[in-house]
Amino acid sequence: MATVKKNQGDNQQRAFVRVDDYLPMSWRRVDPEEFAEIISNFEKKQNFPAISDDIQSVLVNLEVTDKIQVLERTDPVLARILSRLDMKLNMLLKVFYPGTEARPMIPTWVNLSGGGIAFKETGLDVKVGEVLELRLALSLDSLASIQCFARVVKIFPLDDEGMIKAACQFEPILDADREKLIQHIFKRQSAMLRAKRG
Repeated sequence: MATVKKNQGDNQQRAFVRVDDYLPMSWRRVDPEEFAEIISNFEKKQNFPAISDDIQSVLVNLEVTDKIQVLERTDPVLARILSRLDMKLNMLLKVFYPGTEARPMIPTWVNLSGGGIAFKETGLDVKVGEVLELRLALSLDSLASIQCFARVVKIFPLDDEGMIKAACQFEPILDADREKLIQHIFKRQSAMLRAKRG
């Protein structure tokens, strides 16, 4: 019994280790009715329904992340080309369909933990309590992304750079994706410590 409690405590501690990063990210606001359907689907199937039609969403829903990671190792140039092509296509879609809520994946300042994310944008227009669908790539060149949902828990006013920050709690995120985030955070912290040591 004590071992189970210790493991739960270790997992909770791991979930709240934080790191600042600069990663490709997109978000869109999710209305309450849609979110209720998403939660219902998640509770039954432990996955998220396909919502948008871009390359990232198709990859997430086909569960080809491992294959994309192999492509990033075996042919990083092709993986980078596909990733940049997707970003450009998303930007063009935004230009031609400005009324859509989804935003292209663009490099964004983020503060990550296994339990949530904070991010900054110029003119960020979200409110506490709103639910966002997030897509996040764990490197600037990554073609695979994590899809999850997060509730806005706090808004920070304009900073010195004229940006607004939103703090969000994951609600829900797949366990496998949470683990990928936590592993990324530990790798990033290790790299930062090595850089400090010189």
